[in-house]
Amino acid sequence: MGKTSSWPHSPAPQHAQLPQNSLSRRFGHAERSVLREVLGQAQERGWIGPQAIDRQVDHSLGFAGAAAAEPTVAVDLGSGGGLPALVLVAIWPKTRWVLVESSLPRAAFLELHCARLGWSERVDVVHLSAERLAERGRYREAANLVTARSFGPWASVVKAAAPLLCPGGELIVSAAPDAAPWPADFLSVHGFSSDRLTQSPPRFHRATQRGSIL
Repeated sequence: MGKTSSWPHSPAPQHAQLPQNSLSRRFGHAERSVLREVLGQAQERGWIGPQAIDRQVDHSLGFAGAAAAEPTVAVDLGSGGGLPALVLVAIWPKTRWVLVESSLPRAAFLELHCARLGWSERVDVVHLSAERLAERGRYREAANLVTARSFGPWASVVKAAAPLLCPGGELIVSAAPDAAPWPADFLSVHGFSSDRLTQSPPRFHRATQRGSIL
């Protein structure tokens, strides 16, 4: 929290999805053990769900599997106890991240462990509501990926993400097993393409920013 380094504006990603088993191999045993410990602390505080940590890590890897490519700059809305953000930071070592969290204790927790893991130079933890992040001009249209897991109503996610993404950037949000695609008219108003909802579990909503918010 509080870093003032400039953030690059990102080119649109090129489509190059990786299978999830390939993504899993990017974890070393030691790195996964450290993440398991950190996420275990978050779970003890009630900041992530009660499911097995390894299962939740694997779900977070699904965000990367759904993405078009490894992003240059990414934003995670409502980072909470660190899912999916910490997992994605670990497997994408060249990506710069903004982790947005409105709770000061959770934001401090994220900043502490990003420093412990040696990520402070490329991870900016912002203690702020996600809806207000775009008010900080350096974050507008700076990201080519925005993620959200348990942020809130889908319409709020779309509205918060729209001004943060560069043209061609992707919004990827975890979806319920019985989810339907988001309404195309609403997405269009906020500059997005139609929702390319994934069909195999874990499921994700995916929409691309066209760069023309009506």
